[in-house]
Amino acid sequence: MSSVKFKFESNAVPRLQALPRQMNERIRKKALRGALQPVRDDLRRLWKAEPFRGKPRHRRAIADATQFDIRRGPNNTIQAAVGVRYGKRGGARASGRQRVWHLLEHGFRHVKSGTRIAGRRVSTEYVAQNRERIFERISANVVAAAAEVLR
Repeated sequence: MSSVKFKFESNAVPRLQALPRQMNERIRKKALRGALQPVRDDLRRLWKAEPFRGKPRHRRAIADATQFDIRRGPNNTIQAAVGVRYGKRGGARASGRQRVWHLLEHGFRHVKSGTRIAGRRVSTEYVAQNRERIFERISANVVAAAAEVLR
């Protein structure tokens, strides 16, 4: 997955330490899903609206293959990634046409002429501009989910 990755440790919220490990993990994953869904939706909307030459089928495939993945990492961290999933895992609607994402995002160099085509950096710029808002949403969701369970 070509993605932006986040890590969230449970010691960031002291109230979670008192909970059993599986419940702690479930709360953090649920909070990350709730926080990253708007990010995924924004990235999909941006890629669909981005003006490129040619037919929009690749941009639609990129939007359809934009997903998030949340799993347990080492040292009891929960790792989340938001990005474009390549290959068949991108979904039936993408069907492999999303594999030009890295060229559109980061650019490329023509082999014969040697000229460099700059990438649009749609996903990179979005995350750079909204990083603090994303982290605030994640922490607020974790605190809300922990408070809900601890009632």
